[in-house]
Amino acid sequence: MPLAIDRDQQLILAHRENFFGKPTGPSTVSWDYTGQAHQVRRPEDGHPARQWQVGCGVCGKRLEFTVHSVQATRRRQAVRRAWAWAGLAVLVGSVAGCFVIGGDALPFLIAAAVVGAAIGWYVGVAAADQMGVTGHGAGMPIVAKHAVTLVESRPADRPELVCEKCGHQEETPFGSHYRKGWLDKQHQAAKERMDAHTCRGS
Repeated sequence: MPLAIDRDQQLILAHRENFFGKPTGPSTVSWDYTGQAHQVRRPEDGHPARQWQVGCGVCGKRLEFTVHSVQATRRRQAVRRAWAWAGLAVLVGSVAGCFVIGGDALPFLIAAAVVGAAIGWYVGVAAADQMGVTGHGAGMPIVAKHAVTLVESRPADRPELVCEKCGHQEETPFGSHYRKGWLDKQHQAAKERMDAHTCRGS
């Protein structure tokens, strides 16, 4: 799912703390980031992109990013989704060709399948992360030194679940990159846990 894009957005500019990824599981690593929130206003639709100059709160480096309008950002998301689907189509067609054609065309078809898979995955991730802010690797599936992430506001139909008496809280995920059905189930389960919790303030 594409990210929700608005004219006024809250962005977090984060500084990567570690040079090498820390092992967090089998064949997986993670990086620690420290960031600050910034309020950014996008240019009006049809207007050229705006430059956003900001200082990193950790290293003090002055950075410049390009901020695109809502319309331009959605267009960038659509283009990347089209490329991702094209890569998937090449992958499926090449795999099918391996079984139907085979023979001397097999090496070419295998190479095309690999290229299609790579394009589909990389551009698909880039499409999902596309927030209309570019520069320094922002919006790309890389571990950038300075990362920009979009802070989405919590929707009114999924409020925070906090007990007014004791302060007990149940985590409820939200965000446009999740499936609505999955979010509904998670929120319902959190409400049931909240209703069943033993209140320390009573």
